[in-house]
Parts: sequence; structure tokens; C-alpha cells
Amino acid sequence: MKTIPTLLLGAAGLVLAHSASAALPSVVRIVGSNGDRVATTQAVLNLLSNATYTAGIAGSATASNFSNITGTYAGQTITVQTSFIGATGGIKAVAGAEEVRFLPLSATGTSNANPQTSSNPSQYLSAVPDFGVSTNFQSTSPYLGEYQGKNYIELKETLTGVVALNFLGSFGFPGDNFTTAQAQTLYKNGRVPLAFFTGNSTDRNKTVFAVGRNFDAGQRYGSLAEFGLGVNAVTKHYQPVIAGNGTVTSHALWPIETISGESSLFLGNSGYNSGANLVAALNTVLSSAAYTVGNPSATAGYYIGYLTPNDAATATNHGTRPAKLLKWNGITYSPAALKEGQYTAWVYTRVIYDPAIEGTDVGDFADAIANEVSTTTIALPSSGGIKLSELAVSRSAEGAPVTANYF
Repeated sequence: MKTIPTLLLGAAGLVLAHSASAALPSVVRIVGSNGDRVATTQAVLNLLSNATYTAGIAGSATASNFSNITGTYAGQTITVQTSFIGATGGIKAVAGAEEVRFLPLSATGTSNANPQTSSNPSQYLSAVPDFGVSTNFQSTSPYLGEYQGKNYIELKETLTGVVALNFLGSFGFPGDNFTTAQAQTLYKNGRVPLAFFTGNSTDRNKTVFAVGRNFDAGQRYGSLAEFGLGVNAVTKHYQPVIAGNGTVTSHALWPIETISGESSLFLGNSGYNSGANLVAALNTVLSSAAYTVGNPSATAGYYIGYLTPNDAATATNHGTRPAKLLKWNGITYSPAALKEGQYTAWVYTRVIYDPAIEGTDVGDFADAIANEVSTTTIALPSSGGIKLSELAVSRSAEGAPVTANYF
């Protein structure tokens, strides 16, 4: 019988001895991945008495990548601020004690400007997070040890569940399957003939373009690892210009940009800053000005991208231009297929923090979040995740072989 590594036991084994008497700072700040947003935010709402979503950029706290939530914890009134900028960006901020953007503490309402993209200093607060959540192992990122002249400490990681990666074609995509070989060619070159997917010679002059996430995103690292390209692969993502009717009027390789202080270096090597924003690209129809890029003889075009199940559901349930969920190497995604090892595109979720805060009030609160996620909120339908206790399989890193826990 196979022994599961201690790390994979996750948060269910945490002893929260100090939480009942915690005296937290009045503001606790959490940074991390978009894919952890729903489970983490709901855990905060569950743990705080009289929790109130006081400010955000979306109609509900669980839908908002930036939020301020006020409530009572262990008899103390606190405000929890969240900044879901991406899994790797979260690792960088926690391991390097680097500032990220949150909403101002004075913010109110649910229509605030996005702190990450705002150029108005009154619309964001820069601060070092207390702890984070991530869909990547720290060892997957470059932020462990010395990197570009700065030292990043080794973090404590507590696994809290798993989340699938889904692959989708944009509206009208004729294929139904996505393979490792197709993924490698598409994301290295940025575009491939549709005939790769259909086997029809009449589709040679129809083009499939790659869309994806920037390098703050755990979904990017997880997908590139699953493709066999490696997490540090240079991609060629397209950036569409989308009209109000869902038509892509033009597109080009994603421009070079700086994300969390790092340059993307090459055209196409950055991408969307959230899965929710990537959804829009998959609910489109490409105009001739877009699909003839790279092939003036092209007669049609489509996108392929990756999302977590919740964002994938949004994309496939679009009322007029639904995206198409693709099989991965011939396997249709389902929780059962993932749990038993048949569907392999998935990543672990985890809470991360500086080991120096373990046993402190902030560390205990982070452990309480991990415990609430692993036992309750990861499995909510709105979270789209799966409990560790339900998995019959495990893996040692993103894209690593999936092995049976019982065999």
C-alpha cells in the first residue's frame, strides 16, 4: 500500500489550539490565486461572526478579486482584505514580503475600480500580505531562494484541496478533443490549422489561436506543466479586441508588459489577469480581420483557452455565444474522473505563509482558513473544487505523473 506524503494530509490534520483566544491585528491581508477566490472568501465569511462585505469590485464577495470584509473573530472586530492577483504573484509577495495592491480601507460599495489596473493612487492601498493562497507549489515558481538578486524564503504550505483545469474552444469550435501534442504546438506557435483538430483537409485554411493567462497565474503554470512544455515555457497568446456584440474586430500577440515587477520579455508571453476576463475571449466570433492574421487565405478562426470549472461553466453557459468544453486527451472532465486518476489536468490548492508566523495569532488564523477550506468550502458547487479526502490519487508537482494512493 502506498504511503501518502505528509504534506498531502493537508489542513484536516491541523490543530487550531490558539484560535479561540486569538488577538489578531485589526486588518488581516490575504493574497493569492483567482482559482482559490471562492473557497477562501467563503471561508472568511464562515469564520467571522456578523461578516459584512463592505467593499469590492463585484456584486458579491466570492465573485470579487478584491474585497474588504469586516466581522468579529474570537471577540475582536477585524477587517480581512483580499487581493486575488494570481497564484505565483501570491507566492512572490509572501515569500519576498513584497507589497501588493488592496482596496483602500475607506472603500465602500461593490463598484470600486480594480486596484491592480488603476493608475489613481486613491483607488488602491499597497501593503505586504499576511499570508496567501496558491494553486502552485512554491518550488514550481522561481520564488524560492535567490532570484534576480533577492532572497525568497521557503514557505509553509498546507494543501487544502484540488481544482481541475478545463480546456475550451470558443463559440462554434468544431472539434471536441485537445491533446498534449496539439497543446504543445498551439501554445509554442500561437496558432495552428483547425485541421489538426478535425482531420478534415477542408479545415486547413481555418485557424485556431491560443489565449491564456499572465505569469502571475497558477492556471498558466499548471496548464503549461500539463502540456509538457514546462512552467517556464515562453507562450504565444493572442489579445483580442472585442466589440460589444462579441465580435473580435482585431487581435495580435499579447504585448510585452510588467506583472508584479517582472517583464514578460516577449510578444505573446503575457495574458489575461484573471480567468473571469479570459472567459470573454471564448464567447466571441472572430472577424476576417482577426482570423486572417498569419494566413490571408483563412476563412474562419477560433480560440482555445484554459479555465477552472467555475469560469468554464460561465463560458459554456453564455446565452448566445457559448464556448465548448473539450476533452483532455480523450477524457471528458468530471469530478469522478479526476478523483480516480482518469482526468489528469488539475492542481492542488493550498494556504502559504512565512514559517515565522506559525503558532502566532495570524498563523492560527491562516490555519483556521486552511481548515475551513479543506473541510467545507473547497467542495461547495460555487468553488468547483474537490476535497483531498475524496481523492484516490496524488501527484508530487504540477504536471507530474498521477499515481494511486492505494496501490
